[in-house]
Amino acid sequence: MERIAHLKRFQKIINTLVKHGFGQLVHDLGIEDITRHLPFHLQRKGRKDVKELSKAVRFRMVLEELGPTFIKFGQLLSTRADVIPPDYINELRRLQDQVSPFSFSQVKEVVEKELKYPLDVLFENFNEVPLAAASIAQVHRAILPGGQEVAVKVQRPDIKKIIAVDLAILEEIALLLDKYTAIGKVYNFSGIVEEFSHILNMELNFYLEGRNAGRFKKNFSGEKNVYIPHIYWSYTTKKILTMEYVDGIKLNNKEGLINEGFSSRKIVENLSKVFLKQILWHGFFHGDPHPGNIGVLRGEQLYFLDFGIAGNLSEEQQQNLGRLLMGFLSRNLEQVLDAIMNLGIISDVTDRKYLRMELERLQEKYFDIPLKDIHFGQAMHELMEICFKQHIRLPTEFTLLAKTFLTLEGLISELDPGFSIAELVKPFGKEFIRNQFSRKKIAFNIYKHLNKYLHLLEIFPERFISILEKGAGGNVKFKVEVVETEHLLNRLNNMVNRISFSIVLASIIVGLCLMLQFTEVTLFRRFPLAEIGLILAAFMGFWWLWSIIRSGRL
Repeated sequence: MERIAHLKRFQKIINTLVKHGFGQLVHDLGIEDITRHLPFHLQRKGRKDVKELSKAVRFRMVLEELGPTFIKFGQLLSTRADVIPPDYINELRRLQDQVSPFSFSQVKEVVEKELKYPLDVLFENFNEVPLAAASIAQVHRAILPGGQEVAVKVQRPDIKKIIAVDLAILEEIALLLDKYTAIGKVYNFSGIVEEFSHILNMELNFYLEGRNAGRFKKNFSGEKNVYIPHIYWSYTTKKILTMEYVDGIKLNNKEGLINEGFSSRKIVENLSKVFLKQILWHGFFHGDPHPGNIGVLRGEQLYFLDFGIAGNLSEEQQQNLGRLLMGFLSRNLEQVLDAIMNLGIISDVTDRKYLRMELERLQEKYFDIPLKDIHFGQAMHELMEICFKQHIRLPTEFTLLAKTFLTLEGLISELDPGFSIAELVKPFGKEFIRNQFSRKKIAFNIYKHLNKYLHLLEIFPERFISILEKGAGGNVKFKVEVVETEHLLNRLNNMVNRISFSIVLASIIVGLCLMLQFTEVTLFRRFPLAEIGLILAAFMGFWWLWSIIRSGRL
């Protein structure tokens, strides 16, 4: 049955691609040959009404028709300006994760199966109408036996199985793209699908989302301007997440913010500081800061919801990102270039000279712009477009960060168009640099590396004795590999041949000159052998010189 379901889904995907005008792609990837053996009818011609639409628009329509997994995949691709062309990025940003809610009877079944008790025993009250519905889950308001108000996130029935089938098919398509297309060989779509699969499987595990919320709560435990809701772990599983219900005003409720008298400037200042701290100090940031996931309480205190997508930066990535931001602000091209090289995966076809020129062009674009008018999200997006042209594949964390900045700046511009996050970046960046060179940080780095050296000292005597023993027994072998050996030998052989030829030619010329000067044999007087030899030698000399000039190695 699973095999039949897989084939039916594969049929649906191929038919949708053909219907929207991607039949040639199906043919080029060899999928057409595979489908001949399937026991289902496959569409062979596309719709006539889509021919006038661009490929980018048609691609978005394909993803929307194929449902939740493909919509989320499109949303991920919309953050990959280092891989996807700009026209596709603009279309993929229009993808919306909006679906109809599933029935309350299904909600009740999932909750009772996961928490092992009847719904009326678990909760004093459980609202049957969901607060929100998305492709993976929906949220209901409820009251626990102690009277605490909570929001219960319930996973859609069988969504994991549906996504597993879609991911398997996406992996097959990615393998075909990598194998049969030039762009696949450069960008490794199998790797992108693997990253997407990892992100989506984490999003399906609500227990991990609860842990993310706990980590954010710990990071901001001393902050008065941030509130992270409490997670009720005894009511939380992989498919159920129970979180404290927070009664505030969401940032997408402009009218509510105005009626409550909240200061837009104070909100955006708090919001910017919170995200800069997440990125530059904590190395752990909320990856989906859209207005529905952030709200405001009294005193412009911010609260966050939905921790399913979170970015986690390594210490090295944090340092390179800090250098990139500071290099951009101080217009230090070398620092920016160095940070990009350290952040990205450099391809063999990357033209570093052209990359420098593109970065100089980007720097010139922002050179005379006041700091308050610089939009970091847009600048990071343009930077990723340069990486796309130069075949530099950036890590998932950086692309998620770029998406976060774009979403954040869009939200800020809606709330307070006159505010720029760039004005806050510089002081945060300076604090970041000071922190990197603080005594505490230096001491920590020394301690960290000292541990490595101590371990090296521990294993060195044993390894060294082992090498000496193998050497004494004649078992040590050295392998020396010279790159392009054959090419070097050919060039050396050509050089030796030319030198040899020039020596022989010079010897013939000298010998013939001596013959002309000293010989008195009558045979040579009657027949000008020496003169002819000299002419031939001169001709050969000119030919040899001309061949060197033509080779460009004079």
